[in-house]
Amino acid sequence: MKLPFQRVRSVSRGQSMVELALVLPLLVLMMLIAIDFGRIYFSYIQINNAAREGAKYAASAPSNTALITTAASRETNAQAQSGESALVLSPPVCKNAGGTVISCATATTGGSGPGNTVTVRVAESFSFLTPIINSFWGNNFQMTASATSTIYGFVASEGGTPPGSCAGPTADFSFNADNSLIISVDPSTSTPNSGVCNISGYNWTWGDGNDDVGSASGSTHTYGAAGTYTVILEVTNQGGSSTKQRNVTVPAPPAPPTCAKPVANFNWTSSGKTYTYHDLSTVADPTNCPITNWLWTFTDLGVQSNAPAPAPQTYGNNSSHPVTLQVTNAGGTSTITRSG
Repeated sequence: MKLPFQRVRSVSRGQSMVELALVLPLLVLMMLIAIDFGRIYFSYIQINNAAREGAKYAASAPSNTALITTAASRETNAQAQSGESALVLSPPVCKNAGGTVISCATATTGGSGPGNTVTVRVAESFSFLTPIINSFWGNNFQMTASATSTIYGFVASEGGTPPGSCAGPTADFSFNADNSLIISVDPSTSTPNSGVCNISGYNWTWGDGNDDVGSASGSTHTYGAAGTYTVILEVTNQGGSSTKQRNVTVPAPPAPPTCAKPVANFNWTSSGKTYTYHDLSTVADPTNCPITNWLWTFTDLGVQSNAPAPAPQTYGNNSSHPVTLQVTNAGGTSTITRSG
């Protein structure tokens, strides 16, 4: 015969087994979810590295889709894990310095000018270990990544013939200084501006303590004051660098116009007790000193309006009604009061 405490311990052990049986599937599910998130994070890092490797290769061979795919896939294949599908590469997208999409077949620095870029986009399907998560994504969870690189004027390391030695560039530029303290510069006369030895860098020293990195399409700079400044352009390519210096005189902007204040005036037409008022105010220089503010005061009605042509006003009698117009421009304010 079992003692009471033995029966209690037996019941407790049985209850624990039941609780474990209920909780264990949930624990296993949570563990699988944690593992899945770790796996997908690892794969996400891989696919981003693959996009960068593809862009790195595309920088020197933007139209060679097959070898770009090989370079990108090499990264994911090195540390592939179960659940990952084969890497899919979209056609590379090439743009010029202005952001316009161009053909990757001609998007080399030697073909259509510096400043071109290539963007590589890759995609990969991923399968989760956890069935409930996999079904949530319809068994087709997609990861994508992209990377962009500047296109260089040399062949890729995987094959081809390296370019020959390059002579140093020759810097030159023209400029235009208007009356707004802004100078625009054009370095397109610098050479070489085509081929594998094409200029790859444009650096400007503006002579006022400021420097900028420019491009083959030109640059602008705004000075704080009029004066003569020494502008220096440095260009670089694979063969070296070259500088060109010019003295640029930046004229002072024209002084703002001196505005005379307006002359306020108006008239009106009436139909019964309803009056329509017309602004007849004048200014000496309507182009540079136009009227900017109107204030009509209809004294009898206790009403004001800021409109150049106020709405018609209706009075309760046919008496004379005083109206004041105040007009303002950059030169000052003028006021007139008339009754009618």
